[in-house]
Amino acid sequence: MLTWEEISKAELGRAFETKALNNCKAVYGGVSWPGKRPGFAVIVAADRARHIDNHDACLLDEFESFDICELVRQCGVLDFRYLPKQWIGDWKNDAAWSFIQEMNNELQGENKTNRRQLSLGWTPMFDMEHLYPYILAEIRRLLTTDHRQLYLKDSKIRGYLSEIKEDEIAELEHGAYPAIEALAFAVIEMRRWTEAKDFNGLRKRLVPQTI
Repeated sequence: MLTWEEISKAELGRAFETKALNNCKAVYGGVSWPGKRPGFAVIVAADRARHIDNHDACLLDEFESFDICELVRQCGVLDFRYLPKQWIGDWKNDAAWSFIQEMNNELQGENKTNRRQLSLGWTPMFDMEHLYPYILAEIRRLLTTDHRQLYLKDSKIRGYLSEIKEDEIAELEHGAYPAIEALAFAVIEMRRWTEAKDFNGLRKRLVPQTI
């Protein structure tokens, strides 16, 4: 089993054995569909140890494509490789959902494999009228030098983050930067889950057990 330091410093796309990620608190997937820029899928992991107000997170893998069918298929590949606890993505996209169903039907018919089917979870971020002021503030906060809690390695997302000018943030609409959205969906929802998990664990330890 790898240490968190080894996981957080490993190159993107490294082929981990499933048990190698047992030292992670959680693994999440995020996907945002193509628009003017390519669609993007990410896999992120959280450290078991708490740091500052939550758990450190790092990017494990990413995939980018304008082809929505190819993107769905690669989500299936990433799901098989990393077994994320949950995928966060907009299942209301008709084209994406059609390809997901097609892939899941194929997997269901392959009796020789035990592969699980791909499903997408919801996040309130899908319904935000002003998404980018929120997700950029959250991602940038996690990347600050003094309080760093997110490690992107050599991700393409770095380039997209640097493209955005401050005076255009408020005008950006859903789908403007799929790479940033996919990362935000996965990291923010994973941190919400780890925070809730920590709180429930603390409450169980503090509440007296009745016999």
